[in-house]
Order: sequence, then structure tokens, then C-alpha cells
Amino acid sequence: SKEPNGKYYVSVLYEMPDIKLIARPRTIVGIDIGIKKLLTLSDGTTIDNIHTQEKYQKRIKRKQRELSRKIKGSTNYYKCKKELAILYSKLANSRKYYTHKITKNITDNYDIIATETLSIKRMIMNKQNNLSKSILDAAFQEITRQLEYKSKEKGKYFYKINTYYPSSQICSVCNNQDNKYKDLGERTYNCKCCKNELDRDFNASVNIMFEGLKLYIKSYA
Repeated sequence: SKEPNGKYYVSVLYEMPDIKLIARPRTIVGIDIGIKKLLTLSDGTTIDNIHTQEKYQKRIKRKQRELSRKIKGSTNYYKCKKELAILYSKLANSRKYYTHKITKNITDNYDIIATETLSIKRMIMNKQNNLSKSILDAAFQEITRQLEYKSKEKGKYFYKINTYYPSSQICSVCNNQDNKYKDLGERTYNCKCCKNELDRDFNASVNIMFEGLKLYIKSYA
């Protein structure tokens, strides 16, 4: 197949043998997906969002303006159009490389992996949160997709918790729920009951880990 940037790609279809799951998983992780920090893991590890969109946005806009001034159908028009396609390709490849790198690392190091289930379409359509561009840039859906299939390939256990589980609202120490933390502006979780104080995303990732553990126990009970 030929891409708009002029490069050719070959797709190869192959059949994988059945993968046996790890008999005794030894490591587990819960993952909270966000904007400020792309991923927050329940062991305290955080992975930054590299904001690939911002890196290429100015160059793409400049090239789009340049293209609009070209005479449609001219040699210079098609030359500029190809240069624009190359920029889009670089943006996509940069995002793809980063996503593959972090999902490989996670699936290599953890036997049970649990993530939240995000309604990406609803989040993008919600214009009030002004996060649409950041959500698309972070490629949330692609991250969970890669974690799922790589876990399967490596014989790991992958779980997506219930969409409506309020991971950010529950104290990971005493299980008290506070609806105050529906507000994304609240970045630190301060529990009124046990006085626990944690980073909001880290607190959520620990809750996600415990929910993933429950799903694992339930499926093998």
C-alpha cells in the first residue's frame, strides 16, 4: 500500500500459536490514564505525555497556509501537499513509537495489568472540558488496545474495570467515597475519614489495581 507521503508499506498476515497464561502471576499494576501525566501506575511510576501534537502543530499550520496559496493542480501545489503529508506521517510515527515503547515496558514487567475503561467518544464530544485535542494527542484508546493485545501475546492477564467505577473518588486506604473528586481540578486526594493525602491519579491507580485483582480472583475462583 502507498501512503500519501509517498512511502510504500507491506502488511504480513500470520497466525500465532495459542499462548499459555502465566500459572502464578507475581506482579500486578493498576493504571490511571490522564492528560497531565499520561499514565500513573500503582507502584508510583509516572509516564509523561510528550504532547506530540504541539511539536508538529505549528509546522503543520504553516504548511497548510502555504498550500492554500498554491495554485491547485500545479507542480508546486502537489509538492507542498506531499510535504504536508510527510509532516502528518512524522506526527503519527512519533506518537506510535512512544505508545509502543511504554506498552512494551508495562507488559514486560507486570503479570496482571488493570486499566480504567474510558468512554473516549463521550469525552471528546464533551466540549465543556476542553480536553478533546489533548485526548486525541495522548491516544488513550490506542494505549489500552496495545496493552490488551500485548498482554495476550505474552501470556499476561489484562483487565478493564467497569466504566462507572469511581476510581478517583474513593480513598485507596479506607474506601471512603467523596464526590468532590469528580472535579478534575482537585489534584490531591485528602480523605475526610482517615486523613490520607495522596496524588489524585496515584490514588486512582491503586483503586484500579485492587479492582483488577478482584476480577482476576473472580475469574479463577
